[in-house]
Amino acid sequence: MKTRSLKCALSCLLIIMMTAALAACGSQPQQSQPTGGDISSSSEAEQSTGEKQQASDGKTLVVYFSATGNTKTVAEHIAKTLNADTYEITPEQPYTSDDLNYRDDSSRVSKEHEDPTVRPDIAGDGIDMSGYDTVFIGYPIWWGEAPNIVWNFVESSDLSGKTVIPFCTSSSSGIGSSGETLKGFAPEANWKEGQRFSSGVSENDVTDWINTLGL
Repeated sequence: MKTRSLKCALSCLLIIMMTAALAACGSQPQQSQPTGGDISSSSEAEQSTGEKQQASDGKTLVVYFSATGNTKTVAEHIAKTLNADTYEITPEQPYTSDDLNYRDDSSRVSKEHEDPTVRPDIAGDGIDMSGYDTVFIGYPIWWGEAPNIVWNFVESSDLSGKTVIPFCTSSSSGIGSSGETLKGFAPEANWKEGQRFSSGVSENDVTDWINTLGL
């Protein structure tokens, strides 16, 4: 009887130990598979990246020529607000401070103004305009007009069917007839009324103007 009781006790103990071992194995995590949180985070990151790429591939381009940096600042405000691409019109021969002295009749800018046939060369290979629907064109006002190098850009670019919005910077002069002059170089574009900004214009003022355009 004692031997039988001992065998029963050992059998029961063995069953208990096997049950505990199986339960422990069932509670172990599956290390080979990522958790649901990891999958969600990865998916959200990919979606966010795709949205940013789509936005940066947008159809708006901000083109500008800036001799002293004022027009560049406005162009950057516009590009930031619209998440647009930018292209700087860079002269093959940079303008020096003496070149920009409009009070000197013999200065470079004075000579260019006196001869409207002059088209200063633009550095680089240019930009492919085909992927853009809306183009902002910015420049400083010189004698009430855009500089000749901006004329060169407009004449040599295919703006057909694009919405073109000029903007300029000046210390006091308005935009004048500069927009109409540019329109004459590319009449096939859909030109909108331009805007003049002071040299110290704030980003909020630029944004407020953009919001009126209905883009």
